Amino acid sequence: MYERRTARGLAAPYDTMLAAYAAALAGSPLAASSRASYLRRVGRYLTWVASASAQGLLAREPLADTIVAVRTAHAYHGELGGRYAPSTINSTLAAIEDFYDRLHLGATGIPRRAPADRAGAR
Repeated sequence: MYERRTARGLAAPYDTMLAAYAAALAGSPLAASSRASYLRRVGRYLTWVASASAQGLLAREPLADTIVAVRTAHAYHGELGGRYAPSTINSTLAAIEDFYDRLHLGATGIPRRAPADRAGAR
């Protein structure tokens, strides 16, 4: 099956989703740095979704409805685990939750991880 790709390399319909999210973020009260970070993290998420879907690792339309979208977010969370610090995972999950909320995909229900204690930190 042919997949149309944008100049950024993101396949349809994920390119449209990212553009819609960018537009929604532009009008949000979040700080500019937070908007940029969320957009980068969601872009990485959608790149992973497109790749995993093309490889048959996810449902054919992994963001088509709430149930499948939540399963997709949980699968991505599993991919992040062990590869990144809890704070990075939590930041990524916050961006994905915001993306899901703004595009009306529902909440992921993924609990945040407690950051590792730092010895001597006060």
